Amino acid sequence: MDEQEVNSTNQKNEENSLSEPNSPTLETVSGFSTSSSPIPPEPFEPLFSVKFSGTVEKDGDVVKYTIKSKMISDDSTYVVQRQYEDFMWLEHCLLTANPLPGLIVPPLPPKPAITSEMAEAKSKKQLGSHTKTLIGDQFNKDYEVLTKFLTEKEPPPRAKIKRGIFSRISESLEGRKSTHKAGSLSMSYSGEIKDKTNSFANIHGDCEEFFQKERDWISKYSVQIKETNEAFCSVVYSQQRLCSVLGHLATALTLSRGSNEPIAKIETKLCSLFSEALEDARHGLQVLSYNDENTLGAYLSLYASYIDSEKEMLSQRTHLLVEYENANKALDKAKPHKKQMAEEAKLAAEKAFEDCSDVARQEIKQFHRRRVNMFQESLEKFAEAQLRNARDVNAMLAKSLTKIKQFEIRDG
Repeated sequence: MDEQEVNSTNQKNEENSLSEPNSPTLETVSGFSTSSSPIPPEPFEPLFSVKFSGTVEKDGDVVKYTIKSKMISDDSTYVVQRQYEDFMWLEHCLLTANPLPGLIVPPLPPKPAITSEMAEAKSKKQLGSHTKTLIGDQFNKDYEVLTKFLTEKEPPPRAKIKRGIFSRISESLEGRKSTHKAGSLSMSYSGEIKDKTNSFANIHGDCEEFFQKERDWISKYSVQIKETNEAFCSVVYSQQRLCSVLGHLATALTLSRGSNEPIAKIETKLCSLFSEALEDARHGLQVLSYNDENTLGAYLSLYASYIDSEKEMLSQRTHLLVEYENANKALDKAKPHKKQMAEEAKLAAEKAFEDCSDVARQEIKQFHRRRVNMFQESLEKFAEAQLRNARDVNAMLAKSLTKIKQFEIRDG
């Protein structure tokens, strides 16, 4: 072995020795595994560069978003308006028409509030992240639905979509009736089906260390991110309730007692100054709550749902692994006249599993890079907003305190 190969091997060993056993980092994710197939997948190149404009329009109960798209190949630009139901349609088309397993499908955020002010910040930010991650995923590069969605002025048909997110699980279970009785599946039991299939995927060990470590990590991280999101939402809701209380108190202090006595007039003026101070505090807390929800809160909310998409993808891959193992067993037990059929089934199952593994490996690497970068970005914006808001509130309250100190009580 020459010196170059030795150095390369030592470098890989050093990278693996520095990796944490239970928490994937950018180093461990990018260097943990090689491709299953001999030819690695081509680097993904997006078709479009997509941005949301700074304006949100409201037409009755419908909130409309303006999307600016630029085609990478010829630099042509497009501006279209879409509403929430259009994103539901796009998600439905991508989930049902795309046959390639191994993708981590970005979650669609909850339907926004009907007021333009409430929808503009958080919902636009979430929908923007949703569109960016859709563009970044390895869907068919010539996919017509996505192109029409981003380029055509006319919106897609807004038929009511029945969102059966467990249809693929049902189809997967149908293929294993001999060992796992699926029966007739109803959407009313979708939550139970998801729990059982995820439990089955967790129990069955993985043949590759990269994916086994990812499964071990995600089982812990999914609980932690959801608990953190719930705790953060509780803080934001508490801030909003306190804003309401301060607003009521500030209003109550401005109510006149209706007395013409000098002491009553002095009391009214003092209460008015105190009411202004409370209103400043309420405004500062309102801005703080708004910023918290749209910086770190938006990240936690997105990835609390995003992590479920990765769990579903890993579960889907585990089912393909089980089918591959069953095909190997069937080949070993096959009689001579059924040997060729069993061999073909085994090769088909092997190809499906390896194709899924190759796509899933790249998806996981990209997922962790996005997750870390978005967390750093949201945390920085959260800290900056906290400092900026603290300075503003301090300045307003200092001004109110100065007014109260300068207030003079005169006789008569």
